[in-house]
Amino acid sequence: MNSTSCKCGRIRGELNKTNWTRHLESCSKKRKLHSTSITSFFKLPVKTSSTTTLPLPTRRTEKINDNTDNDPATVCAIEDNVITSNGQLNIMNSNTYEAKDTFSEDNVITSNGQLNIMNSNTYEAKDTFSDIFSTPSAFLNDPGNWPLHIPCSMKGYYLELGTCQPTPIELFNNIFPKIGDKNGEIRSFHESYYTKTLPDGTCSRRSWLSYSPSLNRIFCISCKIFGLPKAKNMIMASSGSNDFKNLKRNIEAHETCMHHLQAEISRTLFASNYRIDVEIVHSANQKIADNREILKVVIDVLVYIARQNISLRGHNESCSSMNKGNFLELLQLLAKYHPILQNHLNKIGNKKKNRLTLLSHDSQNKLLKILADIVRSFILKQVQKSGLFSVIIDTTTDIAKLEQFCLVIRYVDEYNKVQERLVSLETAPDSSGLGMFQLFSKITETHNIDWKTQLCAQAYDGASCMQGIYSGLRTHIQKENPRAVYIWCFAHVINLVVVDTCDCSVETKVFLGDIQAINEFMRARKRTAKFIHYQKECFPKDRIRRLKHFSTTRWTSHGRAIDVVYEKYQALLKTLNYLSTADDLDRDTVSKAKSLANTISSFKFIISMELMKSIFSITTPLSKCLQSKNLDFIQALVLIDEAQKSLQYMRSDEGFMSLVNAAKTFSSNQNLTEVDFREIRHRRKKQMAGEIAMDETVMLASERYKTTVYFVVLDTIINAISTRFCEAKEILKDL
Repeated sequence: MNSTSCKCGRIRGELNKTNWTRHLESCSKKRKLHSTSITSFFKLPVKTSSTTTLPLPTRRTEKINDNTDNDPATVCAIEDNVITSNGQLNIMNSNTYEAKDTFSEDNVITSNGQLNIMNSNTYEAKDTFSDIFSTPSAFLNDPGNWPLHIPCSMKGYYLELGTCQPTPIELFNNIFPKIGDKNGEIRSFHESYYTKTLPDGTCSRRSWLSYSPSLNRIFCISCKIFGLPKAKNMIMASSGSNDFKNLKRNIEAHETCMHHLQAEISRTLFASNYRIDVEIVHSANQKIADNREILKVVIDVLVYIARQNISLRGHNESCSSMNKGNFLELLQLLAKYHPILQNHLNKIGNKKKNRLTLLSHDSQNKLLKILADIVRSFILKQVQKSGLFSVIIDTTTDIAKLEQFCLVIRYVDEYNKVQERLVSLETAPDSSGLGMFQLFSKITETHNIDWKTQLCAQAYDGASCMQGIYSGLRTHIQKENPRAVYIWCFAHVINLVVVDTCDCSVETKVFLGDIQAINEFMRARKRTAKFIHYQKECFPKDRIRRLKHFSTTRWTSHGRAIDVVYEKYQALLKTLNYLSTADDLDRDTVSKAKSLANTISSFKFIISMELMKSIFSITTPLSKCLQSKNLDFIQALVLIDEAQKSLQYMRSDEGFMSLVNAAKTFSSNQNLTEVDFREIRHRRKKQMAGEIAMDETVMLASERYKTTVYFVVLDTIINAISTRFCEAKEILKDL
């Protein structure tokens, strides 16, 4: 160790012996205060190729300790040898020690107090000084390691790191590195520059000044991060300053310049969140939050309208329109209690183009599709959990004359409740059985519905493309899945039974035609008003009812139309009589009213009304029960058998006499002139030559009605039920 230089790196220079000794003692105390055993800095056990164990001479230790007080120069030299806690000497090879690069330990004291002398040729230290001392790489906020240009997105990160203001103890060799200037003078940075004294005597820390241990330079992080281009080009922001001779003057000049003050203001605003980028991000986030609130209201309105099954759009949706449709009108109503939505609607009214409204037709359709996908995914998850399901398929023609294919899945959910859910509604380009099957396969493949293994039943109407045994939809499905039993829709079968009943006799056709004629005649506004007037007069405590029209698809509507005529018969008859005698009406109206009044006053009309009312009182409740989603197959067949038994009970002489008596009672209560069958004179055929006797029998009007109308109607409906449901009853044999 050179006696003219200290371990800390200071050169003796012109110091006398006394001052030099004091410096060496001070450095020795500091170094011992912060030093630990050298073995604690190694993470892995050290293996050597050759070791020699020697006893440690204690006398040598005492001699060294005695010499430390006599020769000041040996104080730093002795620090190359570390004394362990057990009194042994750890001798380190000075040739393998390099202060700036790596540390090599050639000698390690073993646990038994012996000295291991390791061969320096076969050992290389694996740990650098970064593991032992605080090197420049240990400071994450070292501005010397920062990029030259800091992007805006990283400003907050580097500001969070803070200033790098290490003390000498935290640095390598526990001092700030010294450099020589152009005059040969040795200078270094001092920690006193971290603070400054204000005019009032208080001490303030320079929060902008940052020292770089890796470059031995000072930086202004305010100018480096937040400075304008001119501020970033200054030496303290770009490359740092190491002019330690003029450091005080440079620091004071820098912290008072305009560019630095602007950077400090930007830094303060950035830390206080009063900055443009934060405001832009906050404004964007606020806009997103507002749009989400608006979208929630829009979705709620769409769900409400869809649940109520009402139209969304109006004929005129402009801002000046008085009725913009259900969707926009409901939004305007909710906007009165929703400030964000009201502000959004006001902006839409002020701007005409290039605006995000979330209310357009495309937005409505997209949101409805998203909502439909969410509901469908939930349904399909329940179907997969159920394991088995059946399908109900039907088609209908929309207003555009396109065939719409409707697929409904029936299954049992996890709560053991029967569910019927609409899964898809698609346009059918081909209405044949094969075309229906291809569309069915496409829908099930799109939604991952395993119908080949989980489908247990299929239910359609009686169309040939659906139930055809050769090329119908059910046949194509059963080829892939024979277990998919086909069941004709019971509600549709009952509808067909009613159709057969209504068309089986001339009298029933005439009766239903008369009911339809009355509905058509009473459709006019003034006639309906007069009918309501007589209802209030004849039935002041009853509810006002209007005449019902026949439906071409639901034949149960015939029963509702007959019920209205039966219940409001007195008011209807008075209305027709008034219209047939009114002087202010045209002759066509008077003629039709007179004809209809005579028709409904006849006993034949009354008894036909009683007959059809009795039949519909059995078939209409049955049809409603068969359309219930909670009805099972066996219960449906039981209800059908009960209805058939009721009709068979009516098909008797006692049933006919009960019907005739009910018709006579009704006619008497209504004060009709005709309270029984009108007897018609029997026309005898001319007896021709060769004929011996007359073979014609004389039949009463009641008997003729019983045999030609009453029994025919009941036989037709009973046989239709037996024929159309016989195939369904065969399924019970397999249960």
